[in-house]
Amino acid sequence: MAEDWSVDVRKYVPDADPGIIAGIVRHCGIALQSRDASLVSFTDKTETGRVRESFLKKKLGLTASDADLDSAIASVGEQMKADRTKNRVTVYYLLAERFGKLAMFGKPLAAGAELPVVEKSEGPGIATLGKAGLAAGAMAAAGGFGGNPSSAGGVSPSSPRDTGGVAARAFASESGIGAPVAKSGLMRWLPWLVLAAALLLLFLYLGMHMRRATAASNTPVVPATTPAADLSATPAVTSPAAIPTGAGVATEVRDGKPAVIVYFDTGKADVVPAFGAAAASLKSYLGNNAGSKLAISGFNDKTGNAAANAELSKNRAKAVQTALVSADIPASSIELIKPSDATDTGAINAEARRVEVVVK
Repeated sequence: MAEDWSVDVRKYVPDADPGIIAGIVRHCGIALQSRDASLVSFTDKTETGRVRESFLKKKLGLTASDADLDSAIASVGEQMKADRTKNRVTVYYLLAERFGKLAMFGKPLAAGAELPVVEKSEGPGIATLGKAGLAAGAMAAAGGFGGNPSSAGGVSPSSPRDTGGVAARAFASESGIGAPVAKSGLMRWLPWLVLAAALLLLFLYLGMHMRRATAASNTPVVPATTPAADLSATPAVTSPAAIPTGAGVATEVRDGKPAVIVYFDTGKADVVPAFGAAAASLKSYLGNNAGSKLAISGFNDKTGNAAANAELSKNRAKAVQTALVSADIPASSIELIKPSDATDTGAINAEARRVEVVVK
């Protein structure tokens, strides 16, 4: 609502100069729009401290001690104690009069001129200024609640230039009531900011989930290797071993049981050192399957003397038997079995020069 501040001032100073009142109104600026900011609480030490620092010291330029200035403020409060509402304009008029500073607020108004009128709002936001509101904002920008014209870039009390933002800064300089205005703007956007953050988190989660799913679908499935201890549960599958060009060793799985094939150089019966590691699967199987035995059979290729080849096959089998015993496999679990035809007539001689160790 529109407020005629001169009515309240004249309750205490019947001949109060309207031009001075108008100057004080312009100084207060948009602080007068809010009811809380337009009043002074003399019981609030923070409020009276702002009046002392911003109005008496900064605006009026007083240099008296804080105790003297506080005493003057308390005196005005005592003067207005019968009034339930202590209007800021009236308080400032009485303080300026007490210290002889009324002339700082401008010249008397010409006959018939109107006082600045400010629309008052009950809320914390900035209400619409009345017909003289912009001039009041300019004055507030010049000195805040206790500023001076030079501090605002040369804007004087009579300057017609002003913006709502400059006036708002002047308003906030003393009362601090400008802060809720900024807060209300933030609160207006807060739900949207929260929603945007939630959507961002959702997109990040979905993106991460899709990347994991894609990675899982592109991962090749590798069959698990059956431990030697569990070979008894392996289906009956024969896995052909790689054939070395000379002496060597290879392992296979025959009918779910381990098998070791030892290959030899031409005319030789020497077992390669790698046999010990290959024999570990045989030892493990025997340990997990009581009563199992190993059968050893020696072979030779088709070249050379048949009798000499037969003896060579036998010697190769015995060499492997000795190597198994050296690998801590009991001799009682090993049998030498002569094949029906020790001479392998296959096309690959390297394959024929071998000894096979299988589980019976």
